[in-house]
Amino acid sequence: MTKNKIFNLLDKLHEVKLLVIGDVMLDIFIYGKVNRISPEAPVPVVNITHEKKMPGGAANVALNLKELGVNTTIIGIIGGDEEGRFLENYMHNRNIKTFLINDGRPTTVKTRIIANSQQVVRVDKEIAHKLSEKKETQVIEYITKHLQDFDGIIISDYAKGMITKKLIKKLVDICKQNNKIVTVDPKIENFYHYKEVTTLTPNNKEASSATGIVIKDEKSLEKCGKHILKKLNSKSLIITRGEKGMTIFENGHMEHLPALAKEVFDVTGAGDTVISVVSALLALNTPLRLAAILANIAAGIVVGKIGTATVTIDELKKGVDEYIAQKGAF
Repeated sequence: MTKNKIFNLLDKLHEVKLLVIGDVMLDIFIYGKVNRISPEAPVPVVNITHEKKMPGGAANVALNLKELGVNTTIIGIIGGDEEGRFLENYMHNRNIKTFLINDGRPTTVKTRIIANSQQVVRVDKEIAHKLSEKKETQVIEYITKHLQDFDGIIISDYAKGMITKKLIKKLVDICKQNNKIVTVDPKIENFYHYKEVTTLTPNNKEASSATGIVIKDEKSLEKCGKHILKKLNSKSLIITRGEKGMTIFENGHMEHLPALAKEVFDVTGAGDTVISVVSALLALNTPLRLAAILANIAAGIVVGKIGTATVTIDELKKGVDEYIAQKGAF
């Protein structure tokens, strides 16, 4: 495919409408410097210089989609707290439609303390339990009512309780009935409930843990991928593999895409970028291989940024230019 055709495809992303459902969280990054060790315990003393708050988890998927120009709606859980209000305002300010549920738990927050470009510690605030039946019914009613407004659904599962077995089955059923894509960034807890989806994007560890097949070489990778496809009867699978890139499984074939990052600063949210780009392109009936290559380019850009990050259309186009210059063609 020529560069112009790819650019035209990317320019069409503003026509796509996607619903993200999953575990919404707030990522806080506290930056500082370490000049001494605490006299109270053998730990570094971090002098804070600045901090940054960003949507994380499913909220970062929504933000990635919005940066690509996709019309985006998100469903998730937030608390009736300052962090929840921050997330809600952040989404509204970026014209991301929301259906955010307060079920009594606090907003999930991941706080990372980074000193001298190294993460010192991560502190999590969360209460993870399944969504109540009443709230689950409200979500299903909302999706059923508004499904025709979307080209597909992304399930962003971080195992915090938003995604339930009943919800998964309902989402997959109504998407199949209405010819909509449904893509999943899964966690182990619900892994085998994601049957007959369009595609899944587990990472190496998730795929290995879910199947009990440790990925250590090409043979074990192929065995793991084929096992997942057989068990879930999904149309395709992408296993993301960090510095080794990603591997696509579709129609009985396996293909490796090497990592493209020049320099890795932070892998936070790279999986969110992959599922966002792949889903948005699949909604335009893009072949999986091309969608995966473009997602791989986007992931290479994101890991070169510090903190939870996204990719703009202009950055992705520049990445395409660099890819063609390096590889010659898609």
